[in-house]
Formats: sequence, C-alpha cells, structure tokens
Amino acid sequence: MASERFSILILTDMRRTGANTISDHVDAFKEYSRHEIYYYDPLGRTTSANLEFDEFDVVVLHYSIYAIRDGYLHPFFRAKLAKYQGLKVQFIQDDYRWIEQMCACIREMGIHLLFTLYAPEKIDLVYSPSRLPGVTKFSTLAGYVPQNLLNKPTIPIASRPIDVGYRGRELPFWLGHLGQEKTNIVKAFHRHVQGHPLKHDVSCKEEDRIYGADWPKFIESCKTMLGTESGSSITDFDGSAETRVLEYLQEHPDASYEEVHAAVLSPFEGNVVHNCISPRAFETAALRTAMVLFPGEYSGLLEPWVHYVPLEKDLANFTEVAKAIQDTDLLMTMVNRAYDDLVGGGRYSYRTFIAAFDAIIDRYATPHGVTSKTKYELAMQEPLINVPMGWRGRLRWLAETAGVPSWLVRKLKAVADVMLRPFQRRSA
Repeated sequence: MASERFSILILTDMRRTGANTISDHVDAFKEYSRHEIYYYDPLGRTTSANLEFDEFDVVVLHYSIYAIRDGYLHPFFRAKLAKYQGLKVQFIQDDYRWIEQMCACIREMGIHLLFTLYAPEKIDLVYSPSRLPGVTKFSTLAGYVPQNLLNKPTIPIASRPIDVGYRGRELPFWLGHLGQEKTNIVKAFHRHVQGHPLKHDVSCKEEDRIYGADWPKFIESCKTMLGTESGSSITDFDGSAETRVLEYLQEHPDASYEEVHAAVLSPFEGNVVHNCISPRAFETAALRTAMVLFPGEYSGLLEPWVHYVPLEKDLANFTEVAKAIQDTDLLMTMVNRAYDDLVGGGRYSYRTFIAAFDAIIDRYATPHGVTSKTKYELAMQEPLINVPMGWRGRLRWLAETAGVPSWLVRKLKAVADVMLRPFQRRSA
C-alpha cells in the first residue's frame, strides 16, 4: 500500500438542493479517502482573491460542476486550472451531449484523468485519442450504495402501504428512445393499471419530485419500484441533435416525440448508446424494495427474474407483472438476491469506490502542494454566491452571469417553454 498521503482539492457544487446521490458522491471522498480532502464551490463565482491550486497535490473537478458553462466554472477558474501543474482529474456525468465542446474544454484545462459513465468498450468511441490526446480514461458508475442505508432496519414488504412507486423526470426528445423511457413507463403504467388491485404512487412530474430524507422514506414505503436504465440512446457530439429538435418544435410546437424523432432524430438514434445502471437501483436494493424494471443491460449487474421483475417495454406482460407484485414470497426472493449481490459484501459501496479512486491517485499523483493551506482557508471565507434554484431561475442567472442581453434571455426562456410544452401537455 502506498504511504504517500496527497492533498486533494475537489471543485464541487456544495449546495444540497439536488438528488441525494450527488451529496453521497461528494461526501464519500472526505468520508473514505485516506488522502487529505478539501472542497471548494466555484458555482457563481467569477474570481477569487485567495484560492491557489498550487497548495494542493491534486485537483478534482466533480461532475456537479458543468465545466463548459461559465456560471458553473468561470473562465477565471478554467485559466487557473490550465496553469496548474499538479494532477488534474475530472468526473463527468450526462456526458452524452456537447462532446466536442467538452473535449475542447478538457484539453484547455489540461485534464490528465477522466472518469466517465460510458462502458469501457465505448469510451474511445466518444473520447477518442484524437479528441483527448494523453488523457487516461476510466469507466465509473453514477452512484453506489449509500452508507447511511446500510444495516438500516426496514419495513417488511408485506406491511408496506404502496404496491408500486416511482419518481422520474420528463427528459428532452433529443436523448432518444432511452431518454423517453422514464416517461413512457409512467404513462404506460397508468394506462394498464386500471382494473388491477394495486395501490400506486407513480409520477414523472417535476412538482412531484422527492428530495432529502423524504426520498429513502418513500422507497421504503413501497413494495416495488418501477425503473429504467439511465442515459441516452443518442450521443450528441456537436449539439446538432438538440438544435434540430428545438428548431422543429419551434415550427411544430404540438409535435409528438414520435413525429420529432421521425423528422430529425432517426439519423442519430443508436450512434453510441449511453446506458447504465441508476444509483436508484442501489438505494432500492439497500432498502429491500423489489424492482420492476424495463429489460436492459444495467451495467451487467442486474438479471430479470433474479434481481428484478421484468416489465416489457410495451407492457404486454403487465398482467403477469401485476400478479408478481402481489406475490410476497417471490418479491422477497428477488429482494434478498439483489441485496446480496449489490449491497452485501460491499463491492458497490462508496468505501470500495473511494479505495479504487485512491489507488488511481497513488499511481498517477506526485507531490506538488504545500503543507500550509493558508490561501485556501482565506478563499473559504469568501461568501458563496446566491444561485437561484429551478431551471428558469438558473437559466436567467447563467445568462446574466455571461452578459447575455435581456431580450435574448427572454428568447431562450421562450424556446425552453416550447420544448417542454409537449411534455407538460401529455403528462397533465
């Protein structure tokens, strides 16, 4: 085991306003790394009179900071990062969009190690050596088993009040067929559940999203949770898929996904599929809730009728699935297997993830920083920027931060409203 203990600065969004899995991922570094971990939140800042990366051996750019957006990482910080000579690491999620722009940013900052959700065999199809020369790439997962859910006493499945639960989000058309599954599973479920004695709480409306301590409580109140793979069946390398969708919806605001896909997206569909297991699968397994999922690869970790009840994407087997949901013994068999394979033994714990991260740091890092963190301590006393929440508020704030004229901000909001109108109409 390496004896060197490096100082690592993690640039991350420290506001606890998003999904629990983001906080779990961020906190795991401090909780489990044998190295010295420090955090800094650049969100909304345009400068810092004190922050010096050279006080640290390693700088990590967390996926909660979207590096190509100035409101998340201002050019001031990108320039400082480019000049920094220590080891630079970046974690990326939702990296199925703006690949060329992101790669240009990675080259500009001089990132050495990149962690992506693409499967190992797909990484070079997206982050090719020509796009990212000299960058070492690793495949990672979006999340792992939260420590606070381990060994937690749970309510027996037979005593849970909800037969089927789910919370999803309506995603843009340009994510392709896979992106639409999060809404398709909700709409199809509501169509087919009529006449079946199932108590359900299933929604993909933004106002029904659940965060914080209420989220694990919701999972534990359900006998089963619906689910799909995470990701996109389209990798939008240069933003052209998104642009074509927005342009088409401006001209045809009432167009369905099927119409838009046939008109502009079919050439992109399946170019490089970005599909992976969701952190929700680990949360669900840890809380001993059964899973009812659309069939998929799930990063090779889940098998139908072993770890989950498979629900065909056209719901042709819904009657069979409804009977399975009411079979407590069957559910318990799959719950126990999912717990043993995903949770038991700690293979997919945050502790194991950080141990692997530490091993990579040990291999690639060299001493660079200084013992004193005086400048960092002063930088941490600089006030955080008040960043509005909600997509409309953040859109306005990001645009104003970048100096976008007010008329263009209004135009961008109008375009976004047009893009979301089909979702809102069909989910009403």
